[in-house]
Amino acid sequence: MISEPELVGGTAFPAPASAPLAPPPPPPPPSDPEPYRPRRPWPWALGGAVAASALWAGGLAAYDPDDRPDLGGYRTDRDPCETAELSGLTAAFGPKGPAQDEPLKADHPALFEWDCSVTLASKPVPYTVRVSYSLHRVTDPGPEFEARRADPQLAGGGDRVGGIGELAYYGGPWGDQSLEVLDGQAVLRLVLQADDYDEEKDRPIEAPQLDPAAMQTYLVEDMQQLMKALKS
Repeated sequence: MISEPELVGGTAFPAPASAPLAPPPPPPPPSDPEPYRPRRPWPWALGGAVAASALWAGGLAAYDPDDRPDLGGYRTDRDPCETAELSGLTAAFGPKGPAQDEPLKADHPALFEWDCSVTLASKPVPYTVRVSYSLHRVTDPGPEFEARRADPQLAGGGDRVGGIGELAYYGGPWGDQSLEVLDGQAVLRLVLQADDYDEEKDRPIEAPQLDPAAMQTYLVEDMQQLMKALKS
């Protein structure tokens, strides 16, 4: 049997060796670090900050407790029923008598109200004049006044009257012979009512028909005098 020949003698071949890895390249020399610069805010961010600052400042102004509306000279130390001369109505219905009952009076930092009534000594039917005076010390009564008088669902109605106050109505929810006036922060009302019931005889009294144009003239004249007196 013939076997594989063996190498006898001679130089042995060395095992192949792996080549050494090349050393990594040195790092580049350090450079000077760039100085830190904060990022500029976006324009909308600046605008938002300015708007927020303006709103905050405006809010402080809006809620300034010392920022009170001009009351137009209206006073609260006079009884409207005593102050009201009612010269027009007294000429038509007789002299003014004493006040009826105790007046309803409320004095709050935001609102002053006075409601009272006086009699007119007319025959055969006596009349009562109700005087109402409200002074709004903080809020504007104008929008509510206009909304109420313009909307029938809010008991509005009546005829617009010019030449007195900022806004005035004759008739409406307070009766046919009534005048309500908005003048700045004040709301005033005169209401003429017939006492058409005889308490002694326990029976109604027929009240005479009144001329609406004449009643409006009397109420406007008397209201103008009352407004002037409450501001003097």
